[in-house]
Parts: sequence; structure tokens; C-alpha cells
Amino acid sequence: MKEISKFQLELINSCKSFLKKQEKDNIDICLSPLCFFTIWANSPGRYKVLDIIKKSEFKKYFFSIKNVLSISRDFDLDLHHEKNFLTNNKSTIIVSYASSLNFDKNGNFYDNYFNIGTNNKKIFWFLISLDNFIPKRINKSIAIVAKRKKNSFSFYYLIKYLFNLVTNKYFSLKKIQHYCWREYHYAIKVTEFFKKIQTKTKAKNILLNYEGVPFQNNILTQAKKINKKINTFGYLHCAPWPVQTDLIYKNQNLDNLIVSSTDQKRVLKKYFGWKKKKISIVPSLRFKKNKNKTLSGFIFVPYNLEKFNEYIQMFESYISYKKNFNFKKLSVRIHPLNKYSSKHLRFKKKIGSILSYYKNRGTNRKSKNLSLFFGSATGVCVQALEEGTTIIHFPQNPALDVFSNKFWPNLKVKKIGKNIFEYNLLKANKTFLVNNEPNKFNKYFNKFLK
Repeated sequence: MKEISKFQLELINSCKSFLKKQEKDNIDICLSPLCFFTIWANSPGRYKVLDIIKKSEFKKYFFSIKNVLSISRDFDLDLHHEKNFLTNNKSTIIVSYASSLNFDKNGNFYDNYFNIGTNNKKIFWFLISLDNFIPKRINKSIAIVAKRKKNSFSFYYLIKYLFNLVTNKYFSLKKIQHYCWREYHYAIKVTEFFKKIQTKTKAKNILLNYEGVPFQNNILTQAKKINKKINTFGYLHCAPWPVQTDLIYKNQNLDNLIVSSTDQKRVLKKYFGWKKKKISIVPSLRFKKNKNKTLSGFIFVPYNLEKFNEYIQMFESYISYKKNFNFKKLSVRIHPLNKYSSKHLRFKKKIGSILSYYKNRGTNRKSKNLSLFFGSATGVCVQALEEGTTIIHFPQNPALDVFSNKFWPNLKVKKIGKNIFEYNLLKANKTFLVNNEPNKFNKYFNKFLK
């Protein structure tokens, strides 16, 4: 475990050094996708992290080509129901995500991250559609960014855009490397939509469902240029994950980052460069404390299944040596964005066959207090721990995916096999604060949104 924590600290420092160097070269590190160091999902930033630690993967070239080509899909990205902003006098604009599941038949919206909806009269919603769904009827407190046609694309648009990018960056190879990605193009387009909205409102506050994504940082930058006095807030809705290089402080135009744990605030301050006064703590708005262990008794399949066979081998190795343990009640949960993926369904079937083979062993019923995670230990892992669940973790890359006691001392971490780890929580509500208070948004956010 000391080796993992040492590696993770060196990685964080290396990422910080990389960012400083890019700033000296006049790269906008808040906007560059290469500087958004997500480890838990495929992205330009993830492959840059792998380059930094000298573990570059050949498939990054295929990813890069696919990423650039996907810019062609955004040619018809548009702001729908823009006219709704013309008549509103809302004091706050919330930037969040939406899908068809968030709307009722009358076009009213409910946000699962903030746990509020369009019944809040002080808020206007600037929504990013995840499935390009646009309700036929819609509440007048909403505008949505979505494609006009779900599966449309234009290679003419792509070629024209890349030509303009190269000339606008004066043929600078370094700048082109930072800004040729779909995430950059998307950030520019979404921010232009937002600027049109902001200039037509008298909003005093902007609140984002914040993850440090380039388009979010660009919205913040442009919002402050339009109105220096506007208050900008980010809400980190999820529980902590092992190595949060995507949250390294980059001098974002964010007045306050709102998180849901003392551990999270300590980590951001001590390791990621955030100032104490810029971080506030509130209980999770998204989650409630449930007496029933809603995240226990599951095998969580990750978004990324690159190590399909290795995961199967690790799982069978673990389950075979737990001779007095009953795994009958464990069920498989595929990442929601891949629930129809043939690869993920094959993985689920393979796990199911292994469980079936060992179903008659043991009489211990503690499996209901146990969950298994493959890949990166995401925030869901911490949520399960807060419910009193023991976690067994099969990481893709232990150095990047495993929780370390150095950063998260409230977690008891034990290596129980080759690339297999066990987690338990030492004290509740310290790593992720969850309670059942009513009207948490009004209680905790009204003091920010004046």
C-alpha cells in the first residue's frame, strides 16, 4: 500500500508540473482536454496521464482518431427553447444534465443531482441533454443544449472546422495538440449558447453540477468576463474516488466549490491546490441515508471493460478460495451507459456462470453485506461503504484505481490477493456526508444564492 500511495503522490505532482509548463506556453489549462486528467474514463486527459507515467497505450491512437472524427456529430448541436430566457427574471442559472427520464408529460424537469425541480421559482435551468431528448411541451424555466437529429453527422463541417482551427492557432503544433479534441469543440459551442443566455438575463448566480470538465470551466471564464460581479458556484455531487487528478486547481473562475465531506475538503486543500476559503461542505443533496443496504449484494461492472479476461480470472480466484461464503444473493449491475453493450452482457453472463458453479458452497449469509467492484473504485464504492457494506475491489490498474490510506485515512484498506483489495469504513459521514433532512437545497444553498 505504501508503494501505491507513493506512486499516486508522484503522479499528482507530475500532473501539476505538466500544467505549469503548459501555462508558460500560453495553453488554457482550464479549457484544454489534455489538462482534464480523468482516470476513470477514456478521455484525452486519461491518455495524457498514461503518457506522464510512461504507460502509454497503443490504442490511444485509435481513440484519438475516433475522438476527432466525432466532432462531425456536433455540427447540428443547438440551443433549444432559447426564447424562454427572454422573459425570465430568475436570480440563478443552474447548469446541469438531463435525459428523457428527468421530464414529466407536461415538460417539468426534476434534477436528481440537486434534488429540486422547476417548481423552484428563482432558478433557470441551462441543461445539457445526454440523450438528445427534447420534450414537446416544456416548462418555461428551461433551455436545452442538444443535437437537432440524434445520429446525424457532417464530415464537411469537420474538415472546415479543423482547417479553421489550424489557421486560428497559427499552425502551432502544440496548440493544435491541445485543442483538436471534441471536448474542446463542444466547450466552445456550449459556451457560446450560454453567453447568449447570460447577456439577456439579470442573474446574480451561476451554479454548476461541477466535475471540472472543460465546457464547465469555459462557461465560468466567459461568465466572469460578461459580469465580474456574478457569483459562481460548483457542486461536486458524487462521493470521492481514489485519485482526483481531474480536480487539480487551475485558477478556475469558481468562487466556491461545494462538497459533501470533510475528507474531500482536506484532500482538495492538501494535495490539489484549493484554498480552504474556496471550499464549503454540505450534506449530499443527491443521496439519502437508507437503512436498507441499497448498494450491498452487487457485483458492479465498470464502464471500461478492457481487462475482460483478467477480471474473470481474478473473480474466480477470489470466489474459489472463499470456501465458507455464500454468494447466492449477489447480482450483477452493469454501468448504466453500457447496459446494452454486448461485451458487458457477455461479462455478466460469464460472472453468472461462475456464481452458478459455486452456488452450493457454504452457509454464511454475509454476502448481503458485501459488494464487488471491477475497474476504478468510483464514488459509488464510497456510498456503499457509508451504508456499512464491505467492498472487494478488482482494479484495472492498482496504482490508479485503488484507494490509499494516505489520502483517505478514514478507509481501512487491505490487500487480500494479487490485485484484490478489501475496503471497510472506519467512521460514518466523514468520507461522504449523507442524511435524510428535508429541503436540503433550500436549507444549505440559499445562503450562497443571494
